[in-house]
Amino acid sequence: MKKKLWNKKTLLLISLILISILIKYFFFSFESGDYKRFLFKWYNEINANGLTSVVNGLGNYNPPYLILLYLLTLLPGSAIVKIKMLSVVFDILMGLIGYLIVKKLTNSKHAYLCWIVILFLPTVILNSSVWAQCDSIYTTFVLLSLYLLISEKYKLSFLTLGIAFSFKLQFIFILPLYVIVYFVNKKFSILNFLLIPLGNILMCLPVILMGMPLVKCFTTYIEQTTDYSVYLTRNLANIYQLLPNIKIIGYILFIITGLIFLELLIYFIKRKKEISKKEMISIGLLGVLIAVYFLPFMHERYMFMADTLSIIWYFIYRKNLYIPIIINLSSLAGYSVYLCGFKWMPLWIFSCLMLVVIINLFLDVIDKKTVLSLKKTKNSV
Repeated sequence: MKKKLWNKKTLLLISLILISILIKYFFFSFESGDYKRFLFKWYNEINANGLTSVVNGLGNYNPPYLILLYLLTLLPGSAIVKIKMLSVVFDILMGLIGYLIVKKLTNSKHAYLCWIVILFLPTVILNSSVWAQCDSIYTTFVLLSLYLLISEKYKLSFLTLGIAFSFKLQFIFILPLYVIVYFVNKKFSILNFLLIPLGNILMCLPVILMGMPLVKCFTTYIEQTTDYSVYLTRNLANIYQLLPNIKIIGYILFIITGLIFLELLIYFIKRKKEISKKEMISIGLLGVLIAVYFLPFMHERYMFMADTLSIIWYFIYRKNLYIPIIINLSSLAGYSVYLCGFKWMPLWIFSCLMLVVIINLFLDVIDKKTVLSLKKTKNSV
């Protein structure tokens, strides 16, 4: 009986994965601004000159994604279909790892529903099939790193985080979790953090061996941050929707963000209690949201990791459904502005709602009894 039930689940899952691919394929012909201005030109350049063009500094993406574009040129088919299909494949893998995390932490027989929900998230569909972006690639490796972290396979976890780093700098939003777990749980060496840049270098190795300077694996991200520093936010429902576009405000909030993370670290150290594996998901989600909400120069797609992680969080805790709903609607609102040119609801409203989400997650992560006991200890001293 159990075998038949599992077979039904498998058939349902496979059917829904295929349906998600068909839905995305419907949008494959759409050419976004990023595709026309960057991806298509990079693809043609690589198709004509191979990896030599990457060695010579093509594009403003880190080499690993451009290496994948090179591999796509070796396959038959149109550029746009291959580029978008690459991201769609990672959409599926991202959902799979989300399922594995939920299964490991809850052992629920309904964990597969997390996989399905992730596949059909509006931003997941739009990111790969409409926008032709690759945020599912770095997010897949971030989630895999989280899965390895809760599995206590620390070296592999950090190396995988390094692979995420090689695709997008936005991996850094999850890094405060690893710092907190290091100082509080004390189960791995600080040297493991060196595996992050090592993972990046290993992914860049093909073009390094062809003559690309090693430093290029890291300077690409510096160039990206300077290219997009005109606006404090670009269509993202964060605090800057409520503030004037003055750079000094961004720098002040950058410092404040660092202080928030420092306070979280101090709290968990003083709590003198090991961070549980379930707590890692909550702290990870909270850290990502704090980063994208308060740090300057954030874009629409920078919430992508939070979109997916919020679904995983919900399937683990099964409470406060409004949290993943608000996160994903806020993210979708930014996508609508970029892809369709309209605001179906002012972004400042979502900015306020996101602040409510962050506060509630913060209160959920922080144990009130522990805070009170810490205050009593401080007052007695």
